Amino acid sequence: MGETFAGLPFEKGVDLTDALKENLPDGISLAQMALRWILDHDAVSVIIPGASSPQQVRSNAAAADLDPLPTSYHQAVSDFYTQTVHHHIRGPY
Repeated sequence: MGETFAGLPFEKGVDLTDALKENLPDGISLAQMALRWILDHDAVSVIIPGASSPQQVRSNAAAADLDPLPTSYHQAVSDFYTQTVHHHIRGPY
């Protein structure tokens, strides 16, 4: 089912990612937003992201220095998942 473990077709994943890019907080990349989003959760003590270049390592590490995302942004991402992504996923995600 699809091209990801959750069964999401590749093209749909690209479309959904593009939709997330439209509402990024100013001055951060989608990768930095994703890392900051993870870091904002108290249960997370470390993130081990991949990188293919020294610049990507620096950009990923810079996410730790960003201010936490506003609660309203976390809610917007949660709403986006519930309303736009969830019905494309197979299994208990």
